[in-house]
Amino acid sequence: MTQDFARTNAAAPAAPEDADYARAHPLTMFGLDALIAGSARLRPERAALADHCEEGRAALAFAELDFAIGAFVARLREFDIEPGARILLCCPPRAQTLIAITAIIAAGFEPVLAPLGLPQSALIAAANASRAEALMAPVRFAKLDFEQALLGVAAQCPSIRLLGALSPEPIDGAVDFSLQGLRARPRTLPAGALISESWTPGDRAMIGTTDASGAPVFLAQGALLAAGLDLVRKTRRGGAAPILSLVSPGSFGGLIAGPLAALLSSATLHFLAPFRADAFLRLLDEIGPARLVAPMAILPDLARSGLLDDGALLSCAVLSQPNDAPRAVIPEASCPIIEIAGAGASLRISSHADKEDKARVA
Repeated sequence: MTQDFARTNAAAPAAPEDADYARAHPLTMFGLDALIAGSARLRPERAALADHCEEGRAALAFAELDFAIGAFVARLREFDIEPGARILLCCPPRAQTLIAITAIIAAGFEPVLAPLGLPQSALIAAANASRAEALMAPVRFAKLDFEQALLGVAAQCPSIRLLGALSPEPIDGAVDFSLQGLRARPRTLPAGALISESWTPGDRAMIGTTDASGAPVFLAQGALLAAGLDLVRKTRRGGAAPILSLVSPGSFGGLIAGPLAALLSSATLHFLAPFRADAFLRLLDEIGPARLVAPMAILPDLARSGLLDDGALLSCAVLSQPNDAPRAVIPEASCPIIEIAGAGASLRISSHADKEDKARVA
């Protein structure tokens, strides 16, 4: 089944039943901030997400996630940025990215997501095209240093008035928005306080993402939530099993398959970065069976290793690019494979089990 998403709350239908479900489901009326705040109210101690990196594991419960978002919002509001402004966000595969995206939305701004490895020229193009008033990124990630690139972007984009650091390393002129810095701030909001009691669907901020050249595309949160619901439906056999993501939520596909799918299915989200095969297998043994989110390029290795059909993976959502090699030969007994293809408003979600799904709907 193929589904295309435009700059509206509705998805272009491949099957009328799916389109009606996506448009009518009450969750599509909420924003990402409301989903997390609601989870913090209902299950504050439940594990929301965890980072697995070279330094070890760092986990956050929903109450801790909600507090970090509230502290991020309070920090943002200390600066003279008008509601509706856009913030360019370089997105590592970390919990900090979800905190930043949600806080930007909750504070009344619009996030423009960029992959962490986007060239400086593309970041400059994205900042200028979106007229971003702030730039946020980690100073260092996985032994890579982005300080000079970030300072270069800020220097060449006159609209940028705030530079934010998502990692604790200091950078000249940047404000500390790292998780460590947020935790040091006084607690001012109770769990779930960010949820609004008097919102309308029109209040929900748009979310943008950039292509390889830096051109931004924006979608309504309702469209992304509808896509998340469709993905959860395609992987319903996994129930609330944990989601292990090897990709950043810096694209619509990564955002839908990782954070949104986790929130919509009440699953814990695990980020593993940088990728190492031994760490990947250990983590699967620890949390599995799990639902995997990965780049298409890893699919042949998963097929050869037997992980697609040995029960370790309940489903595999793969993000593909136009120049990717053809999909690997998938074993007949494999877990469901869902491909998220395209970019921006031409995003498509399809599954090798579509015929089975259509028969069930009919």
